[in-house]
Amino acid sequence: MLFRVKKFSEKLLLPLGTKLSKIPANYISIFGFISAILVFIGFSFKWILLDIIFLCFIFLLDQLDGVIARLQGATKFGGFLDSTLDRYSDILIFVGIILGEYTEIIIGFIVIFGAFLTSYTRAKIEALGIVSLSGVGLLERTDRIPILIIGTIIQIWIPFAIWWTMVILAIGTHLTAIQRFIFAYKNLSHKSE
Repeated sequence: MLFRVKKFSEKLLLPLGTKLSKIPANYISIFGFISAILVFIGFSFKWILLDIIFLCFIFLLDQLDGVIARLQGATKFGGFLDSTLDRYSDILIFVGIILGEYTEIIIGFIVIFGAFLTSYTRAKIEALGIVSLSGVGLLERTDRIPILIIGTIIQIWIPFAIWWTMVILAIGTHLTAIQRFIFAYKNLSHKSE
């Protein structure tokens, strides 16, 4: 992980999570997805301020839903819902960037594929018996969103900042998938007994 956000987010967000613990964690995941729809609209119509605000909401809610889920007692369906909505959110955000003509279609799709491979490799490796893959790889989703926030803010003053951000994400997501492939090879290639 580039920013190691998860390492610090639980302690920082625990007081807020405790206050909001009566709200089901699934609702927080849904609010995050709604924020992604607004980001899609913002990028499509080049409403940079809207994008910055709701990318920050996505980042906050992405961390907060996990904190609240742990306080309430996480469910398998909650984890499934959160992961599924995150994938839809990723698609919406990156398609919005493509529609807003901040990047070429090919770069946008490379980022989408990389984001999916990052998530898929984690899910598959954990399903095959590794307890947690957290921290393995350069860019998890908790890193991609802050990078996108920074790129979007810089776009206000420097044209093509989002284009460069997408290039960084294109490289970083696929590098993460490769790192996880290597991790899987090292940890899962022994014969089953």
